[in-house]
Amino acid sequence: MKHVILIAINFVREQRWPILVLMSWVVALSVLGLAVNARANRDDILFIFKQGAVYGVVFAVFFGASAIYNERKTRRILAVLSKSVGRGEYVTGLLAGIAFSTGIYWFSMGVTATWVLGAAGFSVHTLWQAIACLVVACMLSATVAVLFSTLMNPLFATMATFLFLGIPAVAATRFGSSWAHALPAFFLIDLLMRSSFDSNLVVPWNSVILAVAESVFFWLTAWRVFAQRDIAVAVD
Repeated sequence: MKHVILIAINFVREQRWPILVLMSWVVALSVLGLAVNARANRDDILFIFKQGAVYGVVFAVFFGASAIYNERKTRRILAVLSKSVGRGEYVTGLLAGIAFSTGIYWFSMGVTATWVLGAAGFSVHTLWQAIACLVVACMLSATVAVLFSTLMNPLFATMATFLFLGIPAVAATRFGSSWAHALPAFFLIDLLMRSSFDSNLVVPWNSVILAVAESVFFWLTAWRVFAQRDIAVAVD
Protein backbone atom coordinates (compact mmCIF):
# COMPACT_ATOMS: atom_id res chain seq x y z
CA MET A 1 0.00 0.00 0.00
CA LYS A 2 2.88 2.36 0.77
CA HIS A 3 4.28 1.90 -2.73
CA VAL A 4 0.87 2.58 -4.29
CA ILE A 5 0.49 5.82 -2.32
CA LEU A 6 3.99 7.02 -3.22
CA ILE A 7 3.44 6.29 -6.92
CA ALA A 8 0.09 8.11 -6.79
CA ILE A 9 1.64 11.15 -5.11
CA ASN A 10 4.47 11.23 -7.64
CA PHE A 11 1.95 11.02 -10.49
CA VAL A 12 -0.01 13.99 -9.13
CA ARG A 13 3.23 15.97 -8.79
CA GLU A 14 4.24 15.16 -12.37
CA GLN A 15 0.82 16.18 -13.69
CA ARG A 16 0.53 19.40 -11.67
CA TRP A 17 0.38 21.66 -14.75
CA PRO A 18 -2.37 19.74 -16.57
CA ILE A 19 -4.27 19.64 -13.28
CA LEU A 20 -3.85 23.41 -12.98
CA VAL A 21 -5.25 23.85 -16.49
CA LEU A 22 -8.17 21.61 -15.58
CA MET A 23 -8.84 23.63 -12.43
CA SER A 24 -9.13 26.78 -14.55
CA TRP A 25 -12.67 25.62 -15.39
CA VAL A 26 -13.53 25.80 -11.70
CA VAL A 27 -12.18 29.33 -11.61
CA ALA A 28 -14.15 30.25 -14.74
CA LEU A 29 -17.35 28.90 -13.20
CA SER A 30 -16.65 30.83 -10.00
CA VAL A 31 -16.04 34.07 -11.90
CA LEU A 32 -19.29 33.64 -13.79
CA GLY A 33 -21.13 33.12 -10.53
CA LEU A 34 -19.76 36.40 -9.21
CA ALA A 35 -19.88 38.48 -12.39
CA VAL A 36 -23.26 37.67 -13.92
CA ASN A 37 -26.84 37.25 -12.84
CA ALA A 38 -27.08 33.48 -12.34
CA ARG A 39 -30.83 33.24 -12.92
CA ALA A 40 -30.80 35.43 -16.02
CA ASN A 41 -27.92 33.47 -17.59
CA ARG A 42 -28.51 30.07 -16.08
CA ASP A 43 -28.56 28.13 -19.35
CA ASP A 44 -25.18 29.58 -20.35
CA ILE A 45 -23.70 28.74 -16.96
CA LEU A 46 -25.05 25.19 -17.15
CA PHE A 47 -23.53 24.81 -20.62
CA ILE A 48 -20.11 25.87 -19.31
CA PHE A 49 -20.45 23.39 -16.44
CA LYS A 50 -21.25 20.61 -18.90
CA GLN A 51 -18.20 21.53 -20.99
CA GLY A 52 -16.00 21.39 -17.92
CA ALA A 53 -17.43 18.01 -16.99
CA VAL A 54 -16.59 16.55 -20.40
CA TYR A 55 -13.06 17.97 -20.19
CA GLY A 56 -12.61 16.21 -16.85
CA VAL A 57 -13.27 12.84 -18.47
CA VAL A 58 -11.08 13.68 -21.47
CA PHE A 59 -8.18 14.65 -19.19
CA ALA A 60 -8.56 11.34 -17.32
CA VAL A 61 -8.15 9.49 -20.63
CA PHE A 62 -5.07 11.56 -21.50
CA PHE A 63 -3.59 10.89 -18.06
CA GLY A 64 -4.17 7.16 -18.40
CA ALA A 65 -2.95 6.92 -21.99
CA SER A 66 0.35 8.71 -21.36
CA ALA A 67 1.35 7.74 -17.82
CA ILE A 68 3.23 4.51 -18.54
CA TYR A 69 4.77 5.87 -21.76
CA ASN A 70 6.16 8.94 -19.98
CA GLU A 71 7.64 6.81 -17.23
CA ARG A 72 9.27 4.48 -19.76
CA LYS A 73 10.59 7.35 -21.83
CA THR A 74 12.37 8.90 -18.84
CA ARG A 75 13.47 5.42 -17.68
CA ARG A 76 12.10 6.29 -14.25
CA ILE A 77 9.98 3.16 -14.33
CA LEU A 78 13.07 0.95 -14.20
CA ALA A 79 14.23 2.64 -11.01
CA VAL A 80 10.80 2.28 -9.43
CA LEU A 81 10.29 -1.39 -10.30
CA SER A 82 13.81 -2.26 -9.18
CA LYS A 83 12.84 -1.30 -5.61
CA SER A 84 10.63 -4.32 -4.88
CA VAL A 85 7.60 -2.63 -6.44
CA GLY A 86 5.32 -5.09 -8.26
CA ARG A 87 3.79 -4.44 -11.65
CA GLY A 88 0.32 -4.59 -10.09
CA GLU A 89 1.29 -2.00 -7.47
CA TYR A 90 2.64 0.22 -10.20
CA VAL A 91 -0.55 0.13 -12.29
CA THR A 92 -2.66 0.57 -9.17
CA GLY A 93 -0.57 3.56 -8.12
CA LEU A 94 -1.05 5.22 -11.50
CA LEU A 95 -4.81 4.71 -11.35
CA ALA A 96 -4.87 5.99 -7.77
CA GLY A 97 -3.00 9.09 -8.96
CA ILE A 98 -5.53 9.63 -11.74
CA ALA A 99 -8.39 9.13 -9.28
CA PHE A 100 -6.89 11.66 -6.86
CA SER A 101 -6.14 14.20 -9.60
CA THR A 102 -9.60 14.05 -11.11
CA GLY A 103 -11.22 13.68 -7.68
CA ILE A 104 -9.90 17.11 -6.68
CA TYR A 105 -11.42 18.51 -9.83
CA TRP A 106 -14.81 16.83 -9.42
CA PHE A 107 -15.10 17.91 -5.79
CA SER A 108 -14.14 21.49 -6.66
CA MET A 109 -16.60 21.55 -9.55
CA GLY A 110 -19.32 20.15 -7.32
CA VAL A 111 -18.79 22.71 -4.57
CA THR A 112 -18.58 25.61 -7.02
CA ALA A 113 -21.57 24.47 -9.07
CA THR A 114 -23.59 24.00 -5.89
CA TRP A 115 -23.60 27.71 -5.12
CA VAL A 116 -23.53 28.95 -8.73
CA LEU A 117 -26.07 26.61 -10.32
CA GLY A 118 -27.93 26.15 -7.06
CA ALA A 119 -28.50 29.89 -6.88
CA ALA A 120 -29.89 29.73 -10.42
CA GLY A 121 -32.44 27.10 -9.44
CA PHE A 122 -30.67 23.87 -10.41
CA SER A 123 -31.34 20.95 -8.07
CA VAL A 124 -28.30 20.39 -5.85
CA HIS A 125 -29.30 16.76 -5.35
CA THR A 126 -29.41 16.24 -9.11
CA LEU A 127 -26.07 18.01 -9.47
CA TRP A 128 -24.23 15.70 -7.08
CA GLN A 129 -25.87 12.64 -8.60
CA ALA A 130 -24.59 13.76 -12.00
CA ILE A 131 -21.09 14.27 -10.59
CA ALA A 132 -21.17 10.78 -9.04
CA CYS A 133 -22.02 9.34 -12.48
CA LEU A 134 -19.20 11.37 -14.03
CA VAL A 135 -16.70 10.09 -11.46
CA VAL A 136 -17.61 6.50 -12.36
CA ALA A 137 -17.43 7.26 -16.10
CA CYS A 138 -14.10 8.97 -15.53
CA MET A 139 -12.54 5.97 -13.80
CA LEU A 140 -13.91 3.53 -16.39
CA SER A 141 -12.38 5.64 -19.15
CA ALA A 142 -9.08 5.93 -17.29
CA THR A 143 -8.75 2.18 -16.68
CA VAL A 144 -9.42 1.45 -20.35
CA ALA A 145 -6.82 4.06 -21.31
CA VAL A 146 -4.23 2.53 -18.97
CA LEU A 147 -4.94 -0.91 -20.44
CA PHE A 148 -4.35 0.32 -23.98
CA SER A 149 -1.28 2.28 -22.83
CA THR A 150 0.41 -1.00 -21.92
CA LEU A 151 0.30 -1.93 -25.62
CA MET A 152 0.41 1.37 -27.54
CA ASN A 153 1.90 4.84 -27.54
CA PRO A 154 -0.23 7.66 -26.03
CA LEU A 155 -1.75 8.79 -29.34
CA PHE A 156 -3.00 5.35 -30.36
CA ALA A 157 -3.98 4.48 -26.78
CA THR A 158 -6.14 7.62 -26.63
CA MET A 159 -7.73 6.90 -30.00
CA ALA A 160 -8.34 3.26 -29.08
CA THR A 161 -9.94 4.26 -25.79
CA PHE A 162 -12.42 6.67 -27.35
CA LEU A 163 -13.19 4.19 -30.13
CA PHE A 164 -13.65 1.28 -27.72
CA LEU A 165 -15.91 3.26 -25.38
CA GLY A 166 -17.78 4.87 -28.25
CA ILE A 167 -18.76 1.65 -30.05
CA PRO A 168 -21.68 0.86 -27.68
CA ALA A 169 -22.95 4.44 -27.95
CA VAL A 170 -22.90 4.26 -31.75
CA ALA A 171 -24.49 0.80 -31.71
CA ALA A 172 -27.27 2.16 -29.49
CA THR A 173 -28.32 4.60 -32.20
CA ARG A 174 -28.74 1.75 -34.68
CA PHE A 175 -29.68 -1.35 -32.72
CA GLY A 176 -31.43 -0.01 -29.62
CA SER A 177 -30.64 1.97 -26.48
CA SER A 178 -29.75 -1.14 -24.47
CA TRP A 179 -26.39 -1.27 -26.27
CA ALA A 180 -25.34 1.96 -24.56
CA HIS A 181 -25.26 0.11 -21.24
CA ALA A 182 -22.65 -2.41 -22.39
CA LEU A 183 -19.82 0.05 -21.70
CA PRO A 184 -21.72 2.88 -20.03
CA ALA A 185 -19.07 5.61 -19.98
CA PHE A 186 -20.70 7.70 -22.71
CA PHE A 187 -24.15 6.84 -21.39
CA LEU A 188 -23.31 8.22 -17.93
CA ILE A 189 -21.83 11.37 -19.45
CA ASP A 190 -24.91 11.81 -21.61
CA LEU A 191 -27.07 11.88 -18.47
CA LEU A 192 -25.49 15.19 -17.56
CA MET A 193 -25.57 16.51 -21.12
CA ARG A 194 -29.35 15.94 -21.25
CA SER A 195 -30.03 17.45 -17.83
CA SER A 196 -31.66 20.84 -17.47
CA PHE A 197 -33.22 23.13 -14.89
CA ASP A 198 -36.62 21.63 -15.63
CA SER A 199 -35.74 17.94 -15.40
CA ASN A 200 -34.66 15.62 -12.61
CA LEU A 201 -31.84 13.14 -13.09
CA VAL A 202 -32.71 9.48 -12.61
CA VAL A 203 -29.52 7.59 -11.86
CA PRO A 204 -29.36 4.19 -13.64
CA TRP A 205 -27.77 2.33 -10.76
CA ASN A 206 -27.45 -0.88 -12.78
CA SER A 207 -25.24 0.96 -15.27
CA VAL A 208 -23.24 2.58 -12.46
CA ILE A 209 -22.59 -0.80 -10.82
CA LEU A 210 -21.68 -2.32 -14.18
CA ALA A 211 -19.25 0.53 -14.87
CA VAL A 212 -17.58 -0.02 -11.50
CA ALA A 213 -17.30 -3.76 -12.17
CA GLU A 214 -15.85 -3.11 -15.62
CA SER A 215 -13.34 -0.66 -14.14
CA VAL A 216 -12.11 -3.39 -11.82
CA PHE A 217 -11.94 -5.86 -14.71
CA PHE A 218 -9.91 -3.50 -16.93
CA TRP A 219 -7.64 -2.62 -14.01
CA LEU A 220 -6.87 -6.30 -13.39
CA THR A 221 -6.43 -6.91 -17.12
CA ALA A 222 -4.00 -3.98 -17.39
CA TRP A 223 -2.13 -5.45 -14.44
CA ARG A 224 -1.81 -8.85 -16.13
CA VAL A 225 -0.87 -7.42 -19.53
CA PHE A 226 1.69 -5.01 -18.07
CA ALA A 227 3.26 -7.87 -16.11
CA GLN A 228 4.15 -9.51 -19.46
CA ARG A 229 5.59 -6.42 -21.09
CA ASP A 230 9.31 -5.81 -21.53
CA ILE A 231 9.81 -2.32 -20.09
CA ALA A 232 13.58 -2.32 -20.62
CA VAL A 233 13.08 -1.59 -24.32
CA ALA A 234 13.53 2.09 -25.08
CA VAL A 235 10.55 4.01 -26.48
CA ASP A 236 10.62 6.87 -28.97
